[in-house]
Amino acid sequence: MGMLITKKPEKILIVRLSAIGDVVHVLPALRLLRSHFPESKISWLVEDKASDILTDYPDIDDVIVFPRKKWQGEILKTKRTLNILSDILSFYKKLRKEQYDLVIDFQGNLKSGIMNLITGSANRIGFGRGYCKEFNYLSTQYQSYPPGKKMHRIKKNLLLLKDLGIENKFQRPELPVSKAEEEYISKFINTNINPSLPVIIVHPGTSKFGSYKQWPTQNYSLLADMILETYKANMIFTWGPDEFDVVKEIVKNMKHKAIPACETKTIRQLIELIRRARLFIGGDTGPLHIASILDIPVVGIYGPKDPEIYGPYNDKAIVIKKDVSCSPCKKRTCSDPICMTSILPEDVFRGVSKLMG
Repeated sequence: MGMLITKKPEKILIVRLSAIGDVVHVLPALRLLRSHFPESKISWLVEDKASDILTDYPDIDDVIVFPRKKWQGEILKTKRTLNILSDILSFYKKLRKEQYDLVIDFQGNLKSGIMNLITGSANRIGFGRGYCKEFNYLSTQYQSYPPGKKMHRIKKNLLLLKDLGIENKFQRPELPVSKAEEEYISKFINTNINPSLPVIIVHPGTSKFGSYKQWPTQNYSLLADMILETYKANMIFTWGPDEFDVVKEIVKNMKHKAIPACETKTIRQLIELIRRARLFIGGDTGPLHIASILDIPVVGIYGPKDPEIYGPYNDKAIVIKKDVSCSPCKKRTCSDPICMTSILPEDVFRGVSKLMG
């Protein structure tokens, strides 16, 4: 990259717009950035659907929310079109007015590239050609070229800071929650579980965008029964938007008792619930990466994505993956996701047994 910072930047902007797991993967880099520039104002540009995790975050001075979901939903409404266009213009003007001394693009695609250019900053850092998408490298003046492409996202993000003179040493970040969020989860836990037994959290769902990564629901029922036949534990199934029916079906088809989680209206409520777990089980989703960064033992069920790049990042994790010729892949849909359906409940149970001891 060859960039030299001759003076400490007063204003720094991090660009990582989405999604929840990807935002979590940048938090260790943020921790290093704050340690190296304790007096700088650090802002983070993020989309509305992932912004909650950054609210009141101790290493961030300002969270700039890009309301993509809101704008997409209202731009075609005749009565709202002019208002939305005005909001978009105001947003872009505000971003440029900040005059950031340093912009760091951890996303590396067209969308983040546009944001880079809007800032007008003279120091825009991102990944080089071959390490980003959609010609993103054209939006930055300084590019980083990691030593290999098969590298975990957290490590890749840390390397982006190397030429700023920041040592690439992983520091586990905090995921703070409010007292109200802690009390909300405590009320659910105290009402529904046996306090003398460990909590196992299972998150069976995926986003609609990532539905091709979902393990069959019947397998979760069979796995949960295997676990409860062997270990005395409280088993809680967490769920997100439009996933409650999936959890109800899983619990209904079980022989043993499991508990659907309370509704978590914010990501931080979910964080606090996951924090109570002795073990987390799930696919390649945001909740899994939250559990991983909290240093909770994780059993990850992986199919289309490469766990060396997108897997859990702690030494208490076990990844269950089948060796099939088409995996990993870059597909967004699949009519025959054999990489997921070939994973049996017995395969995942063996991983659970290793971590439960």
